[in-house]
Amino acid sequence: MSIGCAYFGARVLRHVARDMEELAALGYTGVLHAFSENDLAYYRGTMTEIVEVSHRAGLEVQASPWGFGGTFGGEAESRFLLQRPDAWQVGADGTRVPAACLNHPAYRALLRTWAEAALEAGVDRVFWDEPHWAEELAATGGCHCDFCRASDGPEASLLDFLAELVSHAPGRCTVCLLPDEALADWDPVAGLPGLTTLATDPYWQVFREPAGPFVERYARKAVESAARNGVGAQLWVPAFRVTAADIPDIVAAVEAARGAGIDDLWVWGFEACGHMSALATPDSPAVWAAVTAALTAAPGGEQLPPTERHVAGREDLDLRPTRELVELMNDEDARVAPAVRRAAPALAAAIDAIAERLERGGRLVYVGAGSSGRLALVDALECGPTFGIPPEQVIAIGPNALAPGHESAEDDAAAGAADTVAAAVGPGDAVVAVSASGSTPYVLGAARAAVAAGALTVAVVCARDSELGAAVDHEIAVETGAEVIAGSTRLKAGTAQKLVLNTISTVSMIRAGRTFGGLMVGVVADNAKLRARARRALATASGATADEVEAAR
Repeated sequence: MSIGCAYFGARVLRHVARDMEELAALGYTGVLHAFSENDLAYYRGTMTEIVEVSHRAGLEVQASPWGFGGTFGGEAESRFLLQRPDAWQVGADGTRVPAACLNHPAYRALLRTWAEAALEAGVDRVFWDEPHWAEELAATGGCHCDFCRASDGPEASLLDFLAELVSHAPGRCTVCLLPDEALADWDPVAGLPGLTTLATDPYWQVFREPAGPFVERYARKAVESAARNGVGAQLWVPAFRVTAADIPDIVAAVEAARGAGIDDLWVWGFEACGHMSALATPDSPAVWAAVTAALTAAPGGEQLPPTERHVAGREDLDLRPTRELVELMNDEDARVAPAVRRAAPALAAAIDAIAERLERGGRLVYVGAGSSGRLALVDALECGPTFGIPPEQVIAIGPNALAPGHESAEDDAAAGAADTVAAAVGPGDAVVAVSASGSTPYVLGAARAAVAAGALTVAVVCARDSELGAAVDHEIAVETGAEVIAGSTRLKAGTAQKLVLNTISTVSMIRAGRTFGGLMVGVVADNAKLRARARRALATASGATADEVEAAR
């Protein structure tokens, strides 16, 4: 299943990279970058970098000629129309209409240049979005310029136009047709040599139609035409100018598309276009959450956490060369540290609250099960030797992480609650509950018992708005997205949890005065390596010589 999203506006690479990582973490597998005439003129190299950061995030990339010539979808202004008024469409009465003529050689040459630029940028597919004649001329038989009068009519010209566009990127082209019946028969488009995907965007609100039936009708039309011609079918749903009242329509549209056999679903656009005032609504955040939930739901409607989702295109993973697998793992791991960085505000707030409890003599209590429990146990065990604190000040509770067959204990919420009570967790303690999905029953039971006991509670999760996050005082959500092996949360999610736990314990101990200028002055020197480290720390902190430090033992 492929899930994509349109993206436009940002051209500062660090912002784009952050947003691409967020898309991947949410479960999206693809992005469409709007590539305007302005981008072609001024951001051509930048678009290459944008495609590169999108690929590094693991996303398939499409690019559309956003707003080109006023004959493709999009709000971008057309430079071509300003520079070439002679290439405008012409009405039957000779009036020129500000939309580029599809038959004009100069316009076709511009689109060839754009397609070459998109391919040079490294896109996976070129997306020809809503190619259409000017609406003003629909009632008068289309354009009447010299080039069009020599053609076989508007429909034949549109097909010829599309055939030429697809020829610029054979085997890497998507054509998205409007559901307006300007082309009643989609088979000639689906059968164009070199076409990869036939798409449509049945935006029901534009046509004042009920969402479910309207989307189903055009989804089936796309699926059937695509199947007859051996290409893929893709469908787009809208998230622009949509309010919370329209969310049921979005859900109905996604269900209708899936029911019709569409497994390549995309949405326009990122964050429900909340960044563009002309397309945003006050409900854009809620709409974005709802459309993302609908699109990323598993077949049958089950809503999987991001860590459990399967990434489309990896069906051949076990057949790939070892070097490619190593590089894939490394690319995926590279997403973890930026994801942790994005959670820094929540992490810092939680640590300040934890440090306050520790300063008053309270404990840091980790709770986890499975991989998360093992990571929590390791961090707790390291705190005593590293910082010289009593072993009972940082502890981990959970199923016996090293015992065989302990995994089933994750499902026991009552055991989590009982273990928390047995550990005498109270108001002076800080409890950090660790669960990649944020839904582990054992951890939920423990967290709720800690809340009831009056303890400070913190969740370390890899899925935003989780059940665990909602149950505690502080949610640290590090969105690492789908794993290389679906559901194997010992991978990116585990790495993220380790980084967060490292940060919690280390910064808390710094706040508690257990370090000095970056030195481990509280280290328990129980072996030769640690004794040498202690001597070096003392020498660095005091300015004393090695002999003076040795004499002071």
